[in-house]
Amino acid sequence: MKHIRGVIFDLDGTLVTSSLDFMAIKQEICCPADEDVLSFLKSLPEKQQSAALDVIHRHELLDAQGSDWMPGARAFVDKCVENDIPMAIVTRNSFQSSRVKIERNAIPIDRLITRENSKPKPDPTALLQIAGDFGLPPHAILMVGDYRYDLEAGRNAKMPSCLIHYTTLPDYAHLADYSFQHFGLLHQAMFE
Repeated sequence: MKHIRGVIFDLDGTLVTSSLDFMAIKQEICCPADEDVLSFLKSLPEKQQSAALDVIHRHELLDAQGSDWMPGARAFVDKCVENDIPMAIVTRNSFQSSRVKIERNAIPIDRLITRENSKPKPDPTALLQIAGDFGLPPHAILMVGDYRYDLEAGRNAKMPSCLIHYTTLPDYAHLADYSFQHFGLLHQAMFE
C-alpha cells in the first residue's frame, strides 16, 4: 500500500459512529424495505420529496449529535496529517449533519462532498473530482469505507477501495481491494 498518496473516507460507520435506523427512516417516508433511500427520493413528486428529505434530515441531525470517532480512526487520520497525505470525506449524508459530526469530533479534514453537491455513491463523480483536486491519479488514492456503496464507488472510479468492517465480513467484502477489521491494521499496512 506504499503507492497510496491520498485517502478518501466515508463518514458514518467509517470515521465516526452512526446510529441511523434506516428501517425506521424507510417506514416513515414509505420507502420499500429493499430500495435505496436516495434512489427512492428521486422517484417522488417534488412536494413528497421535500417532506421525505425533512424526515431524513431530522434523523441525520439527531444522529450527528451523538457521534464519536470509530476505534483507531483518529490515530490513522493523524498519521495521514503527519505524512502530508491529502484527505477528503465523501458521504451520502447532508452537508449540515456532516459538518456537525466533523466539528463535534474535531476531524481535521476540510474537503467534504455530500449528497447536495455531487451524485451520491456508488456514482464515482465525487471521487474523480477529488482526484483532480488532489492532482493525483485515481490509482494513487484509497477509498475507505464500511459499506458496499463506498467499495462500488471506488471500483467505478478505478480507485483502490478498503473495507473497514469492525466485526464480521459482510457479503459485499469481495468488492474491496483491501479489507481490515479495524484502522490499526490499515495503519500497519500503510505506514509500517
